[in-house]
Amino acid sequence: MLEKYKKAIIIGGSALFIILNSLAIANEFFFIPLLSFAAILIYLLIYRVDILMYLLAFSTPFSVLLENDKIQIGISLPAEIIMISITLLFICRICYDLTFHKKLLKHPVNIAVFAYLTWMLITCISSEYPLVSFKFLAAKIWFIVSSYFMVIQLMQKDIHKWITFFNCYAVALATVVIITTIKHAMTGFGDRIAHWIMSPFYNDHTAYGAILAFFIPITFGMVFLPKIGKAKRTLYILLTIIFIVGLYLSYSRAAWLSLIGAIAIWSVLKLRIKFSWFIVGIALIGTFFFCFADDILYRMSRNSQDSSGNLAEQLQSISNISTDASNVERLNRWQAAFRMIEARPIVGWGPGTYQFAYAPFQDSRYKTIITTNLGDGGNAHSEYIGPCAETGFVGLATVLALMIFVLYYGITTYTRSKSKTVRVISLSATLALITYYIHGTMNNFLDTDKLSLPFWGAFAIIVVLNCYYTQYSDKQLDSTKKNDDFPHELEHPNN
Repeated sequence: MLEKYKKAIIIGGSALFIILNSLAIANEFFFIPLLSFAAILIYLLIYRVDILMYLLAFSTPFSVLLENDKIQIGISLPAEIIMISITLLFICRICYDLTFHKKLLKHPVNIAVFAYLTWMLITCISSEYPLVSFKFLAAKIWFIVSSYFMVIQLMQKDIHKWITFFNCYAVALATVVIITTIKHAMTGFGDRIAHWIMSPFYNDHTAYGAILAFFIPITFGMVFLPKIGKAKRTLYILLTIIFIVGLYLSYSRAAWLSLIGAIAIWSVLKLRIKFSWFIVGIALIGTFFFCFADDILYRMSRNSQDSSGNLAEQLQSISNISTDASNVERLNRWQAAFRMIEARPIVGWGPGTYQFAYAPFQDSRYKTIITTNLGDGGNAHSEYIGPCAETGFVGLATVLALMIFVLYYGITTYTRSKSKTVRVISLSATLALITYYIHGTMNNFLDTDKLSLPFWGAFAIIVVLNCYYTQYSDKQLDSTKKNDDFPHELEHPNN
């Protein structure tokens, strides 16, 4: 009897649930939607973690940061609540039934992740502000567990689930871009307004530009997946166009450069230039800049082109370190970080403490109209200099190890795989990470859920593809979806 009316009961119950919560919100009875959210969260944690992961990906671009200055804590809702819940579930499951294949545990990227977190824990103990550091470490753990380890669990038996996971984020991000672009159009597309028009979804145009540059290689790459159909291919083309428009209107110079850098590296891979030659080329460029640093800085100091709405002028302003407040302030943060590193080169000042400790290390020559001593002006604006100041040279070494290992295995998986699907996904994820690593020389956003989720999600797909799928053809890859024991009993088709 119940089976006959099951669909009607579900639809009626869902409609009643939505109406009840809508009325509660309209009348400011917020405890009812909070209880409803908690009930849904608990249900999904117990019965459908996969759907909860998709919900996490979809909700992250829409999440809003709520801060309380009295207790000095900020949390992004609802994304971080879901991340914390998934992390607690992961820890509980590890205690009794969750297992990782030995090949996964021994993978160099995994070892680098464990080393990264272990050293961060050690430097939390020696931190100048231990409470700040341990809160930073806790956030880093729930970012990595929910966006890396749980994504591995989600997709290791079916890599198509990774595509769905990233599709959820991409569709939500495209919605944010459309909303932002409409708001921007209503103001006449001003370049100054572009710095904050994407709020409250993203805190400024640099973070907004970084995530758009990150997703362009992914959505563009998905266009070339085999057997996806015209509708999906059209969707990926549309998403790519939306992200390119959003990236241009972000006026984020670092994001533009990061995408250009990823395209350059893609060209290197397509030309089949040896990886060793590529490394030598980077080393030569670095040596050139080091040897002629004084001349380069002198020429940069003569550039007075400020940022503007003109693309050519905006790119030219990148090297303006004389009048561009953003560039000079970035130099201010970097030189303060170098002084902090000099003072504590081994263990640093503690994870997450840069913004609270850097003020006394500033040089008056680099101070600008946006300089602050209050610890509320952001971080070191670098994914390399910042961690070095906070966790010392060992911490920087763990960050570089993560970068080198994931890019190496991403590229080798792309070059050695027999499957076009695996090649496309591994290349897309690798190029996406390259955009962020280039962007990371000038900004850092991995202390936020917005960037951490896709960043660590890209790590997850590269590790799983490299461990299990390199030797598979597309036909064999499709058959793995029907094999529930894969990959625990089957590592490669040749075994």
